[in-house]
Amino acid sequence: MGKKDNRVDVYIAKAAPFAQPILNHLSELVHKACLDVEETIKWSFPNFNYKGTFC
Repeated sequence: MGKKDNRVDVYIAKAAPFAQPILNHLSELVHKACLDVEETIKWSFPNFNYKGTFC
């Protein structure tokens, strides 16, 4: 699995209740689809990097 960033978990925990399951699902999908992806926070939002910005 790629590099996880705890700040993304904090961001998701602070998100609106309806958005939390969606954000968790998207994060899981990205990590399953690209095993070397790196999770980070950029511009105050979660970002995924793989040889540059992935999503």
